[in-house]
Amino acid sequence: MVSARKAVAGVLGVALILVGVSFLGFGLASALTPFLSLAGGAAVTGVLLLLPPLLWALAKSPAPEAQPPANSLETLWLTELSRFALKKPLLAVLVAVAAGAARSLWRKG
Repeated sequence: MVSARKAVAGVLGVALILVGVSFLGFGLASALTPFLSLAGGAAVTGVLLLLPPLLWALAKSPAPEAQPPANSLETLWLTELSRFALKKPLLAVLVAVAAGAARSLWRKG
C-alpha cells in the first residue's frame, strides 16, 4: 500500500511540474508576443525551455568508445596515401574515392 501511495505521489508531482513549466512557457511566450509576434515568442520560449535540459543531457552522455587500433595493412595503406596526397592531392582524392567504393562493394558481397 505504501508503494502505491508513493507511485501516485510521484505521478502527481511530475504532473505538477509539467503544468508549472507549461504555464511558465505560456507566460513567457505571452510576454514576448508584442516584440516578436506570437510565433516568434513561442519559438524563443521553446528554445529557452528546451535548451538547458538538452545541454545537461549532452554533458551527462557517456563518451564514445575508443576505436580499436587498425591492423598493420590499413595503417600502411593510410600512411602511403597521406604521403602521396602531399605530392599529388587531386590524384590522391581520386584514389581514395576508388578505394572507398571498392571497399564498400567488397563488404556488401
